[in-house]
Parts: sequence; C-alpha cells; structure tokens
Amino acid sequence: MSQPPLKAIQCFCLAAQHLSFKKAADEASVTAGAISQQIKILENWLGLTLFERRARSIALTEAGNAYYRRMAPLMDELVGVSQSMQQVDRLRTVRLALPPAFALMRLGPALPGFCTQHPDIELRLSASPLLYSLQEAANDLAIRYLPQADERYDTTLLSRLTVLPLCSPAYLAEHPALAEGKLHGVTLIHDILHQDWHRLVRRYDLALGVTRHLHVDQALLTHQAAESGLGVALGDTLLSRDALEHGRLVIPFEARLPARRHLFLAHSRKRPLSPAAGTVKRWLLATFQG
Repeated sequence: MSQPPLKAIQCFCLAAQHLSFKKAADEASVTAGAISQQIKILENWLGLTLFERRARSIALTEAGNAYYRRMAPLMDELVGVSQSMQQVDRLRTVRLALPPAFALMRLGPALPGFCTQHPDIELRLSASPLLYSLQEAANDLAIRYLPQADERYDTTLLSRLTVLPLCSPAYLAEHPALAEGKLHGVTLIHDILHQDWHRLVRRYDLALGVTRHLHVDQALLTHQAAESGLGVALGDTLLSRDALEHGRLVIPFEARLPARRHLFLAHSRKRPLSPAAGTVKRWLLATFQG
C-alpha cells in the first residue's frame, strides 16, 4: 500500500477545524481550490467521503468526523515536535550583523579559528551598517561604529579607534613632500567612515596647496584605492592594521586623531542571549577587544 498523503491530511485537518475550505486556505496560504483538491486526494486514498459539500458550507461526514478525532491530536503532536526541534536548531544558530568592511577585512580572516573551536555553532552573518537591524532582522548580535555606547542596547566597546593617513609605498616615493605633511599635488581619498580630512588639516596645520579628491562610500574601497596608489586615505588602527603590518600601506607623515566613531558590540537588553550567542560574544571580545 502506498504511503498516506501527508500534505492532504494537513489540509483536511485545517478544513475540519474551521469547517471551511476558505479559512483553511487562508491559514495554509494557498487557494480554496488547492485545499479542495488535496481533500479529494485524501478521500480517494482512503476510499471514504470525508465532507458533505453543500452550496455555501461543508460538514464532516460520520467517517470524516471519526477520522478527524483520531488525526487532530497526531497532527498537533507533529507540529509541536517540529517546532521544538526548530527551536533547538535556533539555539545553535547565531545571527550577527556587522559593517561590510569589518566583515571582509577583520572577521573573515578570523573565522576559520572560530569554526575550529566551535563546530556546533552555526553563524549567519549579515553585512549591514544599520543598528536597527538588531530588531528588524532578528539579529542576536551586531557590531557597529558608534560615537558612544547606545543606551537602547547592551553595548560593549570593542575597539577605540585612531584615525591616521595612509598611502602605498610607491605613492609616497612619487610624492616625497608627503613626509613633511605637504599635500600639494596629491589626491585625498575620502570615505563615509572617517570623514576627517578637514579636522586633520586644521589640527596639524597641513599645507594643502592644489589637491585632488576621490570620494568613495565604503572603507574597503578606500583601502583598495590607497593600496593601488590612487592617493592618500584616512584609515584607522583596526581596519588598516594588516595592510600596515604587511607593508601594503605606510603612514606618510605623523598625524593622528581620535576617531569620531568607535567599534561597539551590541545586543538587545530585552531578551537574554542564547548560550551560543554568549559564546560568540565572548569570542568576539577576546579576538577584537583592545
């Protein structure tokens, strides 16, 4: 004998519960015709008529009523077990929202170590600069650039940033006056993260002269432009660390400013972190805090 049509049984239970194909269809997000078709499949499989179909209503037959009384608790149990297993899976899943540049330049290289240490935790990463995604996208944790701790959330400082000028070694060789802070004839690269050239120029009384400007909207593109020799960019002590350590970028002249925004780890105050999310938080603090 063939297996019972489980989808048809689910549709039957919904229709029997509501005594309406339309209401069953609304709950299942299908059409009333689809519900009717599934019930016909089940009736054919059982060899029984389950509903009396009237002009504007339906009613269970005696066989349909008996079948529903036996199937309803089984279907409830099936749904309950499935939902509980879904919850178990969610306890192992951690949703983390973070800025795109930080995701690619800092988190990405560290991920293999995390996965080796915690193979039972499933990370779901969302590259987004918006703090509200903690609520709207149901993220457990978010890494954000903020001027100060946001009191709406549980926030922990990950890194207090310092802004500094950066360029490729080749660009510095082509513009040796940069070593003295003279910007005449160079291209200043501006990005949305550290919009601080005006502060740096004013603080250190830098000689601008005739300068060109390149504007980009992503910190990653800023670093790529600087490494490609397109000009002088403003980076920070966290995102730029790897490029400086490996010599892809250099600091052409000594000028530093406290960043206007620093890196924070945030999560909701309204619900406790799951054990897995707590593990991810501790790992992020151990890996990036400082």
